[in-house]
Amino acid sequence: MKTKGDLSLALPNEQSPLAREVLKGGTGAYGFGGASKPENFKVQETNTAFMPAACFSILVVECCERLAFYTFVGTQEFFLEQLGYTVSQAASMNAAMGTLCMAWALLGGWAADVTFGRYQTIVGFGLIYALGAFLAAASAWPGLQSTWLYMVGIMILVPLGTAGIKANISNFGADQYDTSTPAGLAAQERFFSWFYMSINLGSAVAYGYLTTLGSSGGLGIPKQYGYFAVYAIAAVFMVTAIAVFCSKRDVYHIRPLQHSSSLGSVAQRVSAVAETGSVPAKFLRAGVVLLVAAIGFSVLQAVAPSLLFASSFTRLAFLCAGAGVLMVVLPCRRPSWLVSEPFDARPGDFSDADIRDFLRLLPIIFTGNLAFSALFNSMMFWYQQQACQMDLRAAGTQLSGSFFCVADCLAIIVATPLAMDWVNPFLEQKCNFGHRAKFGVGMAVAALSVLSAAHLELLRKMSPVLMDMSNCAPPGTAMSSMPASWMIVPFFLMGIGEIYTQPVLMHLSYSQSPKSMRTLTAATSLVVGAVSNALFTVQVTALAPLVPNDLNRGHLEYGYYFNVVLGGCFYMAYLAVLNGFEEKQFNA
Repeated sequence: MKTKGDLSLALPNEQSPLAREVLKGGTGAYGFGGASKPENFKVQETNTAFMPAACFSILVVECCERLAFYTFVGTQEFFLEQLGYTVSQAASMNAAMGTLCMAWALLGGWAADVTFGRYQTIVGFGLIYALGAFLAAASAWPGLQSTWLYMVGIMILVPLGTAGIKANISNFGADQYDTSTPAGLAAQERFFSWFYMSINLGSAVAYGYLTTLGSSGGLGIPKQYGYFAVYAIAAVFMVTAIAVFCSKRDVYHIRPLQHSSSLGSVAQRVSAVAETGSVPAKFLRAGVVLLVAAIGFSVLQAVAPSLLFASSFTRLAFLCAGAGVLMVVLPCRRPSWLVSEPFDARPGDFSDADIRDFLRLLPIIFTGNLAFSALFNSMMFWYQQQACQMDLRAAGTQLSGSFFCVADCLAIIVATPLAMDWVNPFLEQKCNFGHRAKFGVGMAVAALSVLSAAHLELLRKMSPVLMDMSNCAPPGTAMSSMPASWMIVPFFLMGIGEIYTQPVLMHLSYSQSPKSMRTLTAATSLVVGAVSNALFTVQVTALAPLVPNDLNRGHLEYGYYFNVVLGGCFYMAYLAVLNGFEEKQFNA
């Protein structure tokens, strides 16, 4: 199978429909075909090689959704502190919001499979998202600042909207391609890289300006109206994105509804096999229950920290997540225990072969996500804190530590086209640069990012301490004289690591899923992110003595080294799982 960037070696026969579209300068607005054209279908050409015109509107939705999402995430803690929350309470709510955005993904997948279809689900949940954004803007109006209005908007409606969109939008874009040709396969793989780049284009705008506008005002917007302004901007972007998305309704390749829910069918079939006495099926069923409990404990600890046993919820979340991952991964490595029973098959049901093909992907999804998360969470939890104790002075003011997240986003925006058009084709000619090799490169660069942050931390602690207090570190914490601009290096490297891991996992999950299971696979990947949060939140808590409020009194570098080792262990598990994985070709 050709991989992204190798399009020159994968051109189809000149007489094929794909070739005729390419020679005309486009691929057809509905994609590469795959399903019958709608009656009112009209060809719309695009000059962008192997990018269906319809996919541009899909990328607009993802870009705007991420712009809004990271605007909310990047300002939530500061806004909640204005509403009377403590620093720790605000941080916990921020973590809970992220978990909820991923945990609701299964609902979004179910809605797309059997109720509304992917197109209607994206539109409907997008409108829910926009409503949540408008409620957040209303809650931030000076003089009102309503906590309950904010909670309804940001902790209920926005997570629901995010989950419904994220569970379907990447698959909907991939659906626009005809993978019956080598060129279609290569183009579809490239789409996931463009998709991931659009994510970071939105987050770059959010972190690069909107979060600062929210906390400080600007462009004629007074500081007290900052949060109202950025939340209103986020809402407008979401409404615009949905309008752009709907404008291409007539040219989308839309798959029909399934007869039944893939989630329900998998659960029923595994439970039925477990009832026959199958030990692997029983382990898998128990593992899923533990993972659900881990997510529940994680959210409960965040939203209700004053409960009597709240301090135990984090540990319970960790134990349930760890045991749950093992009890899901081990039985699914070889799901041959789920034996086909033809006499049970009924029209509209999923075959046991489909279910087995979904189950065999779970070990890759879990180990791959956990391996990269061990490194990525160093950036999410610690890079900003480290930057806050470096010299942040610039042009008579202080930058925020979160400002340097822009380097991560820009790395993805700049490096994605270079990787797809130059680096990947070159490596593909020299070696077998497939999923395994790309993910390995991403892990190596991400590990280099973490190690560079550790080295910078050692240098920072040796540099003189300034008299100036940091505005983003805990109160009373002074900055070191080492320029914070050095943190651009680890942030940038992490971005390079992302473009060789996240799109690879997304494409592998899509291409190796039966078409009836693709929505469930995408939703499951998001739920794995929620499980990862539960695991690494406890890790951060356990390493807290090494990372005090004043980093000069601790050893943050030890935390970095620990994460590199942990990521390496998960990566070894990923390779072990991949060694026994046989890639298949599924009909688009």
